[in-house]
Amino acid sequence: MSTTAINPKGARTYAAGAGPFAWNQAYLGSSVGQKILVAITGASLVGFLFFHMLGNLKMFSGRESINAYAHFLKHDLGAIIWIARGGLLALFVTHLFLAIRLKLRAKAARPIGYAMHRTAQANPASTSMIWTGIVILTFAVFHLAHYTFSLIHPVELADGTMGTYFDLRDAKGQHDVYAMVIAGFSTWWISAIYLVCQVLLFVHLSHGIPSSLRTLGLTGRRFEPAAKALGYAVAGVILLGNFAIVLAVWSEFLKP
Repeated sequence: MSTTAINPKGARTYAAGAGPFAWNQAYLGSSVGQKILVAITGASLVGFLFFHMLGNLKMFSGRESINAYAHFLKHDLGAIIWIARGGLLALFVTHLFLAIRLKLRAKAARPIGYAMHRTAQANPASTSMIWTGIVILTFAVFHLAHYTFSLIHPVELADGTMGTYFDLRDAKGQHDVYAMVIAGFSTWWISAIYLVCQVLLFVHLSHGIPSSLRTLGLTGRRFEPAAKALGYAVAGVILLGNFAIVLAVWSEFLKP
């Protein structure tokens, strides 16, 4: 005799398009849902950029400080750092993909453009978000190839031979990140790429931060000026922090 409970109404069935995860599909398929995801992924990336900048500013604390910090990230965290990198890449790609998708959807909704295009609130930052985002993604790939994988620029070692950034070692035998950063930014064209892309990042963030707050319903007409000020403040701090490292190498404030 079976003891299995039997539903007298039979197995539960769903109408077409009304399954248990239909709400998720409808949400992700809507413009509102995608805008919220763009805002959330964008806010997450801003948090990473801020703390990444703080970590890099350990350059001003000296060789031992930045090298110990890099050793902790690379060796003490182990696989966690690669999981975090994968998560950041997923956030970045999702953010850009959804932003481009929304832009194309808005353009498709009006296949015939305005005879005269005038915007009351648009500015160069808001109208170039997609392009600055694509440049920033390209720069992120360049940054990984340059410092993380040491594929861009060789460096002269202490014995006069040429090697990669991975060959630089400090007195403790640890990877000499301090010397690596100085070697990288001592090359003018690499520094120029970093500085230009930091300016574009500032432009992107100065509009993206208040826009994300607005999308998430955290601001209103009354707090819009404060949201814009916050956007400029956070973007400005990240810009100045990253600029400071490059300029300190150029001015030889940070010495080999």
